[in-house]
Amino acid sequence: MSDEPIWDEWAHRVYLTWLAREIRYAQVALAEVYEQASRTPPPPGTWISLETFLMFTAKVSKMLSPLLTDKPRTNKGQTQEGWEWRQERGSYLRNLLGVDETSPVLDRKVRDASEHFDERLDEWVAHQPRPSAEQLEASDLPDFPSVPLRQVEQESCVVEVAGEKLDLKAIEIDLRRILARARELEPLTTVEDPSLATLLAGLPPFPPELRLDAPTRRPGEDVRTGTDREPAAAPQGESDETIVARGADALSSAQEADEQAPNALKGE
Repeated sequence: MSDEPIWDEWAHRVYLTWLAREIRYAQVALAEVYEQASRTPPPPGTWISLETFLMFTAKVSKMLSPLLTDKPRTNKGQTQEGWEWRQERGSYLRNLLGVDETSPVLDRKVRDASEHFDERLDEWVAHQPRPSAEQLEASDLPDFPSVPLRQVEQESCVVEVAGEKLDLKAIEIDLRRILARARELEPLTTVEDPSLATLLAGLPPFPPELRLDAPTRRPGEDVRTGTDREPAAAPQGESDETIVARGADALSSAQEADEQAPNALKGE
């Protein structure tokens, strides 16, 4: 592989269609979050939809800002070629789509806190004091750490997980903007079924020089197919045969005239 990945039209199509797919799924999940969070009290399913939203926004975040390593992690199936792409892909897509470092899409603290919530519980349990009876009687209680919470503030639409917060409205706006920019750059991202778009984008790239609108690479040759040339050659062949036949008829008539000429003289 060369020192620089080949960011051709096909590579753009693949990355942009997959990015659009994750954004659109995140938007579906977020709509469910809004609908359920508007109820009082919010049903348990609210957090299921929220986890789905966090999962898909995490995919968008990793596409735009992948975790970079000093070398390929071969134990996870990574190759040198794929590693080279990963070193360039994030910054390239961020520049292409106009995503800066302050984008809420790139903030993974809430996602990490939710995904690793068990670790937050470990810290809480490990530091939870166990007061004795004497302490209770003397009202000499130690400070208790706050329990890690997972909640959605209905009015502000802010998610809090173990002290980390995420503004759903802000990330919604940024996701919509990124998707709009991707649709400007790649028509396939506008396909109604995002899974179909990624499937079509993954088809092998067609050589640009073989497209229908590409100029011929052999201007001195007939580039029509054999089936196109045969019908075109048939009328010409018929024309040639007609000319030959007419010439033969004319020659025969001339010979007959020569043979009859002496007889005509004798008759005179």
